[in-house]
Amino acid sequence: MTASPRCIALCSALLFAMPVFAHAAEQVRVPLGFKVGDVASYDTESVVRDAAKGATSVRRITDRTRIRTDAGDDHGYALTWTTQDSRIEAVEGDRSMVDTIAPMLDELDGMEVVIELDRSGQYRRVRNLDAVLAKMRAAMLPIFSANLPNLFNDGDSKVAKYDRDAALAIARENLEASIDSIITPQGVETMSSAQAKAMTAFAGKTLVVGKRYRDDEPMASPTEGRPLPASREYALSLVDGDPDLARIRWTHTLDPRANAKVLWTLVDELVGSAESDAQHDGRPNDLVLREEGMLLFRRDTGAVDMLQTTEISRYGTAHDENDRYRMRRSGIARTWAQEDAAKP
Repeated sequence: MTASPRCIALCSALLFAMPVFAHAAEQVRVPLGFKVGDVASYDTESVVRDAAKGATSVRRITDRTRIRTDAGDDHGYALTWTTQDSRIEAVEGDRSMVDTIAPMLDELDGMEVVIELDRSGQYRRVRNLDAVLAKMRAAMLPIFSANLPNLFNDGDSKVAKYDRDAALAIARENLEASIDSIITPQGVETMSSAQAKAMTAFAGKTLVVGKRYRDDEPMASPTEGRPLPASREYALSLVDGDPDLARIRWTHTLDPRANAKVLWTLVDELVGSAESDAQHDGRPNDLVLREEGMLLFRRDTGAVDMLQTTEISRYGTAHDENDRYRMRRSGIARTWAQEDAAKP
């Protein structure tokens, strides 16, 4: 039986009227959010919770970060980061660390850090690292010097005062060398570039909405910035009620199967004191290093509206730290309460 022209026309009309259930998932390309001449201001907050050895302390640092794009061409980009109006407070527990850090923050207020990106928008280096190092060392020198006597006040009462004074004199002579061992180029570069790396980590990628991705992107150790074997999982989603916004959430996790020597070196870095090789038996199975992050950006320009990273580092009871860092572009309507409520 041959269908009549009228039947064919009716069937065609019905097919076009039906909703389309099978379609390709939406794709979003992540643009690089920096253009020459642009200046972006962010309200920033860092909350560090230290719960090592049963004593919990929480400190909070707030400031205003300004990012100026000074250059952008086929050779790459130059971003000048300036932090101002830094404030630190003790939220819980001992405030001695806050009292130590506060004058250093005052000295570093307004310091410029120039971040270089390559032509694809990926991190290249801190261009003025030597100047940043010199500024940080100069800020720390008087603070360390003032606190040196405290290191010898709780010694054995049987030790002669002369011996303590002699030890203090030696410590003062070696003070600059001690600071150099703490304020290392690699460590300062890691600290200075962490947020820039997070803001540009996915630039240039085209991601399918709702699809989960996984790669073996290395992660940096917290203070020394050494590359560590790790895996990263991430997914892109759209923001309800605002078609101009998209977000990427990720989790970056240390590979527990990494070389045992690499893991023990990380333990020494976290605990703050190197242990002998004899104590490095087997593998540190109670070692945790993980970063959870969220990037909220404009789909048309790539401009970052909000960034949050939370680093969790733990080794038994000797080290237990949670460091949450937030950047929120000044003047935007979206709040952290809205973003927290949108968590899957």
